[in-house]
Amino acid sequence: MNYVLNEEKMFADVTDGIAIIINSETGIYYGLNGLGTAVYENLMNGSSVAEVLSALKSISGVPADIEAKLNEFISKLVNYELIMEGPSTSAEANFDSSVAAEENFEMLVNEYNDAQELLLADPIHEVKEETGWTPEKDSIGYSKEETREREEKMEV
Repeated sequence: MNYVLNEEKMFADVTDGIAIIINSETGIYYGLNGLGTAVYENLMNGSSVAEVLSALKSISGVPADIEAKLNEFISKLVNYELIMEGPSTSAEANFDSSVAAEENFEMLVNEYNDAQELLLADPIHEVKEETGWTPEKDSIGYSKEETREREEKMEV
């Protein structure tokens, strides 16, 4: 089985070996640990789950339950709607054995909502037909009405 990013809802970036995936509809974002990011990158590069599993099994010290761990991780990504089933492709999966060992072969996805308001804010597109783009209060703290009155006085 192959997977792709759910591009209708998600934006993703990998920086310094850590994947951040943002849900553009909810403002919730997800962080993957090092091994989770490596699995995610292999899947996004066209490796099937079987190819990822085979590559993981080739790493020295791999635990006997690696298949269950991989399936659980992928299930979480699917349940969070981060990834979805994609077309069948084939690509060799590769892992840095030191990352796998460092992470104790754990693949983690963490959910965060601390930046939800900021991620959902869309000041460019929150335009009202009657007033245009006007924030509720200007940078000094005046309401729209107070700002309008001040602007009218300036025009006189």
